[in-house]
Amino acid sequence: MIRKLKRKILRIAKRLLKNRNVALALFVSILLLGTFIYTEYMQNKRFVADPATYTQLLHLIAKAESKGNYNAYFGNSGNKSVKFTDMSIADVLKWQSNYVKQGSPSSAVGRYQILDTTLKGLVKEMKVDTRQRFDQAMQDKMASALIARRGVEAYVNGELTREGFAANLAKEWASLPRITGKNAEDSFYASDGLNKALVDVDEVLRAIAPITHK
Repeated sequence: MIRKLKRKILRIAKRLLKNRNVALALFVSILLLGTFIYTEYMQNKRFVADPATYTQLLHLIAKAESKGNYNAYFGNSGNKSVKFTDMSIADVLKWQSNYVKQGSPSSAVGRYQILDTTLKGLVKEMKVDTRQRFDQAMQDKMASALIARRGVEAYVNGELTREGFAANLAKEWASLPRITGKNAEDSFYASDGLNKALVDVDEVLRAIAPITHK
């Protein structure tokens, strides 16, 4: 493409120079070259997803995972006695460890039902001090980081379809449907006997629709 443009610019410039119009030849050459550079820049520019547009998706995930309760834990979405939002992340991790030792099949806590292994990974990835509170803002921030992990950047750059992105999210949150393939309305983890999808495919796709780039 660069060679073609160079040849085109040279042809136009030669034609104009034949007519002794040096200034116009220079102007046209610069204009065409600038247009090409801008086009190449826009084609290669990568968009950054805007977390402010995740709101609808976060609400849907929370509705399915915990009924929107920041203090929910596995088996008790209506919990009001254990205040995870007042605890440090370090204390939440200790609570999760003890809960599993007591026989719980899952360590999921909070509005987005984050597992202990996932929480440890987020702490490392986000460089979070575990003395910080596991409050509403922190839980929302961590859920946004999980959305990023599942391909939101590829989605806003047109490299991943809405369905493909939704299918990735289903691997993170068991209450979302798997979206694609056989039994698309089932949880990706339906076979474990613990999980099932609590929202339908169309709800997930509608919640993703507002997500865009900055």
